[in-house]
Amino acid sequence: MTMLEERDTLLAAVRAGARGYMVKGASRDEIVRAVQAVAHGEAIFGARVAPDLLAGAMAAPQPSRFPGTTLTEREGQVLDCLADGLSNAAIAERLGVSAKTVANHVSILLTKLYVTDRAQAALLARQNRRR
Repeated sequence: MTMLEERDTLLAAVRAGARGYMVKGASRDEIVRAVQAVAHGEAIFGARVAPDLLAGAMAAPQPSRFPGTTLTEREGQVLDCLADGLSNAAIAERLGVSAKTVANHVSILLTKLYVTDRAQAALLARQNRRR
């Protein structure tokens, strides 16, 4: 259950193993049905995110600047902002998302890039800037 309806966040959750994704505002019946479905081995995604899930699944993967790592377009944008030395608040303002969304992207980036902090991610990004 989340309040985030962005495609990148949805796809990151699915890649991380989510078998269900319901957004805030789902009815009690929808939530109960989703929990029961996942408990029985099914996958279930709310009607508000299903079109994004399908579009993301059908999109061609973008080549990564980092061999062995696939970054979403949004993760690449956040990483570029980290390389520019921007804070989460400044990144959020630049990209038109919340600071919490940026923090989630940064956490995912740290995992995907096998680094322990944003400074290491920024350094790696600077070393691998797109030409």
